[in-house]
Amino acid sequence: MSTQTPLKKNTRIPSLIRSVDFCFALVLIVAASPVLILKYLYRKCRYGTAIEHIFIYGMDNQPIALYQFTGEGKYYQWPQLVNLLKGDVSLLGTEKRYILSPDNKIELQATEQASSHKLTTIRPGLLSFALMHQQIGLSFEDQDLAIINAHKNAFSYLLALGRTGLIGALSSKHSSQNVSSIKLFDIELCNITMTEMIDMILSNAKHSAVQQPMPYHPNTSTQEEQMKQFAFVNADCMNISIQNSQYRHCLQNSCDRVFPDGSGVRIASISKGISPKDNLNGTDMFPRLCEQAAHAGLSIFLLGADKGIAATAANNMQRRYPKLIIAGTHHGFISHPETEHQVIEQINHSGASILLVAMGAPKQELWLAKHKHQLKVGVGIGVGGLFDFYAEKVKRAPLWVRQIGMEWVCRLNEEPQRMWKRYILGNPLFIYRVLKEIQAEKRQGIIHSQHNKIPSQVVSHNLDTKKARLTNIKSGNVAAIHRCSRQRLQRKLGSIIKRGFDIFAGSILLILLLPWLLLVAFIIRLESPGAILFSQQRAGKNNTPFTMWKFRSMYQDAEQRLANLQAGNEMQGGVLFKMKQDPRITRTGKLIRKASIDELPQLWNVILGDMSLVGPRPALPSEVTQYSMHDRKRLEVKPGITCIWQVSGRSDIPFDQQVELDVDYIYQQSLFTDIWILVKTIPAVLLAKGAY
Repeated sequence: MSTQTPLKKNTRIPSLIRSVDFCFALVLIVAASPVLILKYLYRKCRYGTAIEHIFIYGMDNQPIALYQFTGEGKYYQWPQLVNLLKGDVSLLGTEKRYILSPDNKIELQATEQASSHKLTTIRPGLLSFALMHQQIGLSFEDQDLAIINAHKNAFSYLLALGRTGLIGALSSKHSSQNVSSIKLFDIELCNITMTEMIDMILSNAKHSAVQQPMPYHPNTSTQEEQMKQFAFVNADCMNISIQNSQYRHCLQNSCDRVFPDGSGVRIASISKGISPKDNLNGTDMFPRLCEQAAHAGLSIFLLGADKGIAATAANNMQRRYPKLIIAGTHHGFISHPETEHQVIEQINHSGASILLVAMGAPKQELWLAKHKHQLKVGVGIGVGGLFDFYAEKVKRAPLWVRQIGMEWVCRLNEEPQRMWKRYILGNPLFIYRVLKEIQAEKRQGIIHSQHNKIPSQVVSHNLDTKKARLTNIKSGNVAAIHRCSRQRLQRKLGSIIKRGFDIFAGSILLILLLPWLLLVAFIIRLESPGAILFSQQRAGKNNTPFTMWKFRSMYQDAEQRLANLQAGNEMQGGVLFKMKQDPRITRTGKLIRKASIDELPQLWNVILGDMSLVGPRPALPSEVTQYSMHDRKRLEVKPGITCIWQVSGRSDIPFDQQVELDVDYIYQQSLFTDIWILVKTIPAVLLAKGAY
């Protein structure tokens, strides 16, 4: 007689990941409890019942009842935090599959076939990679593999949560994907998905194969049989199009379709109110195109790159897809007319349906346009440095880097000497040109809407009329207004980036430090009676009051004893109160103050949005009443946990110098400045200079 022990492996999630979900759920429920209670009472009075259930498939396709508030409205899904607390779902997991008819066995069988066996140990998530990939334009990526990698361990899970939160914070809720084209720098970009683009390429390639069943003859070309030319454009290509009129004319007239490529063009499109459906680029397209071309029996010719690179890339892809037909390869050094003629003959006699040209922009597009009438292929596409990636000469950025739109950083790291001008100088220039174009369109009254577009002829006529009526003085005023609008837009963009960084970094730090925070709380309570956390009203941005949290480092009667100690204030300027030997501080308080541990609960203020990681320290309302008009400049931004004066001497610096350092930060603040200050905070905390 034998017994079978069920494998726990199929139903177990790493305990640390479960702990992260539990902590997030607990913190969010506690923080939102006043709102949840009020919404519960309101829904109960209005509908008679406050909570309703919807059913989804969980692990092993078991039904799960998700809670939600009855009716529609904001935050109606917040009760699902209870499901997260119970362990029914994960914060980040597989996409939710709703049960439309629980008794329908056919539907259950279909969903069992659709679900991957690899995902049986992963719970459905309140957030999913499918939504994140749609927001960032990577909906064509393998969602299953991404979520499996995210659940390898707690650290990977936290990083994936951070990426998802950052993308959600930076994604525009008002941009539309239901627009067929995006106009940028007077170039029409085709807004379709990766699947639709590949279908378009294959359709044109198949049509060419049907149109040309006979062997190639040089004198048989007709206008109807001309090759379809497609192009990818990124931020660098758009910059080149401004300076190179020939390339610009090629993109506007010779290319049948131009596809948006890269995070730069994506950000520019979103700024104009249009969200590209996918990040269309040759590197992601190539393996998918090879796979489908192999099934369709269509052949591909690779032209470009250094000698041997195209052949190596072709061999690698044929090993991956054995049925793939590579019609031929040739390097990209074909400037001599005789060599050029021989290459064209080779392409035409190869019977290729698709021609991929990797010569770099603008050379590849101009070459295709120049020989369009001679090439007897269905589709010609400029693909940049694609062959280098698939010949394994250059490493591709990992998926997590592409998810946050930072692939250009990896390219810069791979080839700094060749790429630094493109990215370090080119990216800011591109952003400036985009902002300038947006302001020009606002002046002209152009609205990016699928249902309401102003004809370019009317816009041009109206603009000429307005310019004719403006005097020199009025023109100067208009220029000043546009300059101010551009600066406001730049500040708003910087504010969005700063807020996203605060949420991402603050959440990660709070989760990682949670065990230590609990230990500190226990020690504080052990030494002296009273609350573990100390709350105090502070002045926030524009002097808006908020409640700031700290670990209690003083005895309970500290505020009552302050008046008797004012005479011993050691802080120059009289606004702030500081004593190196303050009798109100406990022994534990001295230690956590020295190490700045008492400030860590302010990470919660950062997540709530009352504070930032970097900014002037939040002042007491009583201190603000003593501020001069110059001192009040430090109230123009959100207060922070650390800033320039905290890493330059902290309490040893007089108050007036602290104000000057804070004002300097306000004028030079940026994401890189914040990161630099946070890095410098680490040695400042470890050395404890000026901390008391």
